[in-house]
Amino acid sequence: MLYEIHSHAQIQALQARSDELGHSNEDMVVNLVSLESVRIARESYSLLWPLTKEPMSLACPELDSLLVVATLSLEIQKLEHDVLPKLMVQESKLERGFLEALLVMQNSAIKLLHLAKCYKEAKGVLQDLVSGRAEDVSRMLNDIVVNVLRGNIFWLQVRLPVLARLVTIVLETPVRFCDSDE
Repeated sequence: MLYEIHSHAQIQALQARSDELGHSNEDMVVNLVSLESVRIARESYSLLWPLTKEPMSLACPELDSLLVVATLSLEIQKLEHDVLPKLMVQESKLERGFLEALLVMQNSAIKLLHLAKCYKEAKGVLQDLVSGRAEDVSRMLNDIVVNVLRGNIFWLQVRLPVLARLVTIVLETPVRFCDSDE
């Protein structure tokens, strides 16, 4: 039996039917086509992953790609909820919290670049919307950190609102895993 998933709601519905589906003797495959946004990927993964384990054992070829997007979502949301608010409050003070936020930004830049590469490799494409936007955030994070560490605090003040908008754009980006007719 083949299930095509185009939304988080469909994953929720599949998960709600897990007891019923677990008693089926048919081979079940989930074709994850798309999700509404990067933001929802973490929750979607947490619902779908257990369904691929015993006793259900659904097959989902896109599960690894979903894991990459879920990890990317986690990293971007960490910036959104933890790092950016801290920098907005302390943007001109070189205090401990501020310096820690810069280190987190530098680490996030590296992770996002790696995750974008992993996602492109998993999809077998050179570029797509999610990875391209993640790379944009990575470059901006790196530019901000480098300029601030060189003493250009003004760079941070100008770039933080732009970074905040870019983070939101990435989280709202729809995710395409495959075409439904593949």
